[in-house]
Amino acid sequence: MTSWIIAVRHGESEANAAFARGVSLDGVRDADVALTPLGREQAVRLGRELLALPGAEAPGLAHCSPFRRARQTLSAVADAYAAAGRAPLPVGYDARLRDRGMGALELITPEGVRERFPEEARRRARLGEAGYRPPGGESTGDVEARVRDFLAAAEAGPGPVRLLVTHDAVVLALRRLLGPPPSGGAYVAHASMARWRHVGAGHWLLADWNRTGAPDVG
Repeated sequence: MTSWIIAVRHGESEANAAFARGVSLDGVRDADVALTPLGREQAVRLGRELLALPGAEAPGLAHCSPFRRARQTLSAVADAYAAAGRAPLPVGYDARLRDRGMGALELITPEGVRERFPEEARRRARLGEAGYRPPGGESTGDVEARVRDFLAAAEAGPGPVRLLVTHDAVVLALRRLLGPPPSGGAYVAHASMARWRHVGAGHWLLADWNRTGAPDVG
């Protein structure tokens, strides 16, 4: 069984920047959203932070969401490894690490949802995120189910420290599954690390949360 799990959120994406301005991204697939220049800088910084981990805690294998922003984040980490003269990590792409599917509400700001889909906005508020599934999308419970499936496969046997390059919805699902439960509206910083250490019998200890090595500016 792997001794550590390191989960990282991608760097700032074009959708993150647009949402911060209150702008929806119409006609764009979530899977195709790219990093901003700031997001790439954050990802390079993440690579340096990973390189600074002690040998026994350093990742030996990477699992990556197939979404573009996650792949670009991993590419920037690989660039940091190359600059340090380190071999790239073996990589596997896993759809179970993709972002939460929002279906008909994909890449629409909360304000845009209230304007275009007022009944969905009311239903979401009434049910809460765990119970709310947008048309054609997923609830946070659905995300948790596929992350649980990924963890079951990862825990099936011994292996190296695993790096997961993914999205905030998946990092939060990991925290609900591995502990401790997030309080309130937990935030996952761009290009940040969350690290859990295996302490036996399916139990994990959270060692880092939102670790970036520098203040997050995204």
